[in-house]
Amino acid sequence: MPATIPSHYVYPIYTVILALILIALVPRKEIKELLIFGITFGAVLDVTIIAAVSKLLELGGHLNFEPFGAFGFPFFPPIAWAIWFILFFYFLPTELPWLILYVLTAAAMAVMFSNVLLNLKVFTWNYGRVIVPFLVYAPWFFFSAWAFRRLTQNK
Repeated sequence: MPATIPSHYVYPIYTVILALILIALVPRKEIKELLIFGITFGAVLDVTIIAAVSKLLELGGHLNFEPFGAFGFPFFPPIAWAIWFILFFYFLPTELPWLILYVLTAAAMAVMFSNVLLNLKVFTWNYGRVIVPFLVYAPWFFFSAWAFRRLTQNK
């Protein structure tokens, strides 16, 4: 019988894997420059969105994250989102058609990954597995891409 890891280890393992991908793909100088954007649009907005989605709207939320969380919020997903957004901004295209396709693809991949987490029983969506998650991720990513471009357009 194969050994299984407890579900609350999914978040730290995923975060470490994402951090290794970041280190492998993005130069350190770029990581330092993009860190504040990753924290703002990844970690801060994740906590804000999760608070709205899970606590206010009851659309879904994180499960089985103890002992890696407190007050109903997990520690590792905001860190993972910060890392993910550094990658997102590093590879962000400049031409509008590619930018739109990039953001839509990123939102679709986030929906897919949230369904992987759902299958691992560490996340839940209370109203569908595709449309509601897409309606959460797409505006988040479009806003983040728009704001990032506005904030960095003079560089």
